Amino acid sequence: MNLATIQRVTNVQPIEGADTIECVTVLGWDVVCKKREYNVGDLCCYIQIDTVVPEKDEFEFLRSKKFRVKTIKLRGQLSQGLIIPIDVLPKGTPKSFHPYTEGQDVTDIIGVKKYEKPDNNPIRETKPKRPSKFWPRLKYDFKYHFLYRWLPYLRPKIRSPFPKHLVPITDEERIQNMPKVLEQYKGKDFVASYKFDGSSITIIHERNFFRKPVYRICSRRFELHDKNNEWYKVFVDTNFKKYIDLLVTIFHTDNIIVQGEAIGSFNGNHHGLQKNEIRLFNIFVDGKRLKQDEFIDICETHYIPHCPAYWIGAISFTLPDILEFAQIKDYLNPRVEAEGLVFRCVEDDLSFKVINNKYLLKEK
Repeated sequence: MNLATIQRVTNVQPIEGADTIECVTVLGWDVVCKKREYNVGDLCCYIQIDTVVPEKDEFEFLRSKKFRVKTIKLRGQLSQGLIIPIDVLPKGTPKSFHPYTEGQDVTDIIGVKKYEKPDNNPIRETKPKRPSKFWPRLKYDFKYHFLYRWLPYLRPKIRSPFPKHLVPITDEERIQNMPKVLEQYKGKDFVASYKFDGSSITIIHERNFFRKPVYRICSRRFELHDKNNEWYKVFVDTNFKKYIDLLVTIFHTDNIIVQGEAIGSFNGNHHGLQKNEIRLFNIFVDGKRLKQDEFIDICETHYIPHCPAYWIGAISFTLPDILEFAQIKDYLNPRVEAEGLVFRCVEDDLSFKVINNKYLLKEK
């Protein structure tokens, strides 16, 4: 994902009652900046919200926020993202220098990282506590001080990179980064589903050499081999394999992959649940994702837990309209704001998310 890109200023508007700041628009984002710093048509560097910038002098004003770029309101104006002048970017050597161009990705040049919510991903392998009894302690010392030290390939794997060759990582683009699709896809049928607030989970079903079913569990960034984590726990506690087995029977294939949101304690229990759940938003059959209308029909017919549809119809929104449309209450906990909606086209694989700005402003 391009977290920092070169973009062109498309609009500059005054902010009522503000003498030193104004609202600058890039793509579909409104950002509060110093007055007269940018004009319509200027190129600038836009850094998305929910990112973390490096600890450099030009970003020192974000230290109190731990260098995270968030949605804020200034003088009643919503500000989403950060705009910095191009001239603060590295110039390069005379041989490698070239002018920055509109749309260019400068994420790595600046050192911007995606903000990751705290989760239970194992960061590294940790040794269990050394036993107190003699024989277990002897076995422990042999394993960790001799065997794994000299033959490290025998050490059990806790995680490995996400298997992107089988299924894409779940990460929808925000509509503000692709506002032109609202016009390009005008009149086409979409399904808008609730976006639940949790942690992504991917479950891969296959069979081993002995034709026994195998269930591979992944977080958003990793495949998890050690079962001592919350993803395996919610998979077991919800007996979710019965839904996978059902899909295997329905589609007459072992090649089933499902993706969803693990919700509950994974992210502060925004939904107020008494126990953790899995809610699906994608089903892949033989490597092909089900179209969203078929996905909803399968889940509703067979009572498979999923992110329910909020709206189905032909899209005809403007950007301000669709942002307002996503300001809804949560499906599972109507006392709080929903995180937003995910729109998926019925005809093809285009999808995007519309995050509820009220949710973003209240997010801690």
